[in-house]
Parts: sequence; structure tokens; C-alpha cells
Amino acid sequence: MSELDLTDAAAIIEDNGSTQARVFVYRIQQRKGLPPLRGEITATDEADAERQLRLKLLSPQIPAHVDLRERAEIEAAERAAKRRNLRQLLDILRAHHDWLRGLGGERADFTGRNLSGLKLPRLDLSMANLAGCDFSGADLSESKLQGANLAGVNLAGANLRDADLSGADLSDANMKAANLAGANLEGADLWRANLMGVEVAPEVLHRALSCRHPGSNQPPEQ
Repeated sequence: MSELDLTDAAAIIEDNGSTQARVFVYRIQQRKGLPPLRGEITATDEADAERQLRLKLLSPQIPAHVDLRERAEIEAAERAAKRRNLRQLLDILRAHHDWLRGLGGERADFTGRNLSGLKLPRLDLSMANLAGCDFSGADLSESKLQGANLAGVNLAGANLRDADLSGADLSDANMKAANLAGANLEGADLWRANLMGVEVAPEVLHRALSCRHPGSNQPPEQ
């Protein structure tokens, strides 16, 4: 067969589904101070992906600072991590609800956790410590967050419709484009909060901005 014939034969095999393309993701760690380089390679298997990456890097072997993994494997690991995160979240919430009712338990502490994009409507996180959490894009609609420590939290694009944020510490919070329609901000501390593009009734925001001062809302000592 000619070179053209071989190419055509390969195309026919792929069209018939005998060879299934897979996507591999590579990550190249650059020198200190520079972000890693990322890209994707479509290959029939791992050996083919490694061959293509070696050609791309003009290297006889994959360097130690290069990570190559199948995208499906990465996505499966991310799903498993999300499930573990949710199980931990439920355990903490159960203990927090007992704490709120005076039945033992423990005050919820999610300091610095990444909870972005999660659907968490109608939760009771009153008095919880959520400082520095990433809730960007999360659904916290109708949730109870009275007196919660939300200092430095990322709520960009979050849904807080009808949420109760009364007395909450939202100092230095990023609330860009958050939905606060119907939310209760009575007594909330919004010192240096980013409120760009927030959806909220003007009178509600005015009351919240005019009645608080820095450091006025610290969680009670236990």
C-alpha cells in the first residue's frame, strides 16, 4: 500500500470504532515563579500520548517535571474528591445543628475550604466560622447565616436569594455579582466588601452599610 492508502485505511479503522481516541492532559512545571504549562493530546492509548508529547518536547523521554494523565482519570479523581468533601460537609453540619440546639456537637468551622459551585440551599449555618471560604457560584438560597463569620469569603456569583445574613461578618468579602434579592442584611458587617454588580434592594444595602463598623461582629467565645 502507498502512504496515501495507509492513511485512508487508518481513517476507516477509526470511523469503524476499532480505535477509540482518548484525551490526555499534560502539565509542564516551569522554573520557579512561572505558572505551569498545560495542554491536551488526543491519542489512542497512553503510549501514543507519550510518543506525541516526546515529539512536542523534542525529547527522547518524558522529563520528570512533566505530568501526563488521561482526562477521564483526572475527572474521576475530582468526582471522588467532591464526594468525600460532601460527606465531610454533612458530618460537620450534623454536629453544628446539635451545637445550635445545645445537644453537644461542635460549631462548624469551614475556614478556607473550597465549596465553590455546590448546591447548598436552605442550610442552617448560623454562627458558623466560614472565614476565607470559597463559595463562588454556590447556591446558598434561603440559608440561615445569622451571625456567621464570613470575613474574607468569596461569594462571587453566589445565589443568596432570601438568605438570612443578619449580624453576619462579611468584612473583606468578595460578593461581586452575587444574588442577594430578598436577603436579610440587617446588622451585617460589610466593611470593605466587594459589592460590584450585586443584586439587592437599595434600601436593604443602605441599612447594612450605615449601621456597622470594622470589627463589630466577632463570633462569641465558647
